[in-house]
Amino acid sequence: MFNIVQLLIDQCSGSPVVHPRRYLHASLETIVMALIVTWTVTLIWYPDEAWKHPKYITLGAFDFCFGWDFPPGNYIGRFMCSLMVYFLWRYAILVNMRLKMHRLAGGVRHPLVHYSAAIWTYLHAVSASCFLMIWLLGPISAYDGPIHMPKLGLLPGPEEEQKSGGAWYAHTEAFLCLIVASYFSYLFAYLESKHGATNAVKPMHTYYIIAFSISVVFFVAVYFAQQGTLPFFSAVYHTGEASGPYGKNHPDKEKCNVPRGSVPGSFFIADQHHCSYLSGQWVIVANWFWFFCWLEAPYFTPPEPVITESYQFAEVLEDEDEAALAGIQMH
Repeated sequence: MFNIVQLLIDQCSGSPVVHPRRYLHASLETIVMALIVTWTVTLIWYPDEAWKHPKYITLGAFDFCFGWDFPPGNYIGRFMCSLMVYFLWRYAILVNMRLKMHRLAGGVRHPLVHYSAAIWTYLHAVSASCFLMIWLLGPISAYDGPIHMPKLGLLPGPEEEQKSGGAWYAHTEAFLCLIVASYFSYLFAYLESKHGATNAVKPMHTYYIIAFSISVVFFVAVYFAQQGTLPFFSAVYHTGEASGPYGKNHPDKEKCNVPRGSVPGSFFIADQHHCSYLSGQWVIVANWFWFFCWLEAPYFTPPEPVITESYQFAEVLEDEDEAALAGIQMH
């Protein structure tokens, strides 16, 4: 919450100094706080919504979205994550404003890097806007409407999840788009600092971006494998040739259609039974590896040039020279 609090302090104190990346970090803090709050509410009052989630058996493990997929977690998550959209659009505007000022001053040394960074800030903001649709796209279309009654335990089973595959894929892909866009925002923030007028990159920043890159690639690959959307896994899925300890010919495949019992799930140990291509332990490792790398982004992002913001008001608007200078000025 440090960056969110700092933004509030800056606004209240009227500080003229603006740190664009503080908005980027605040967007990350927003979604992390939303995850903490929604998981807390879900585990205390509606634990079955997480541990009996219809996708649990096909992933073989928990997913960060399980805490906010169903009411009341989805109401809280949608409200809190809406703040992330503001932070990212504000960040995109400030980055592009700074790029224009650098260009006018002749400070753009590597145009391709700077313009790519500017483009990805907008794509990140767009992905955040689309991310809010995850609560409209699923995860289970059969679960839409007033049928949901958490206290009675009326949760859709794996058979409903199979009937709603399209909604689930769109739901998952909207989340993955945000992850990929967030990664590229931080990657280009690193490259922008490295190839900027003042190279502020240190070895620890380079080591971090390498680790972050590996975590994102691993995370996305594991989830695509579990979804059957990677070429090899997709071919196996559609031909029905999966065999061995995992896959459609799993010895316990008949248990895949049986709702999970009352035994609570785990954040660190995979479920015993699953219908996925990979063991759920792969999902758990991918989840935590990516999540911890993502959490460290604000602390391993190189420093940036600040923007000074000033306001000037024209008392007599008929004076064209004075009126032309009125408004917000950035330096």
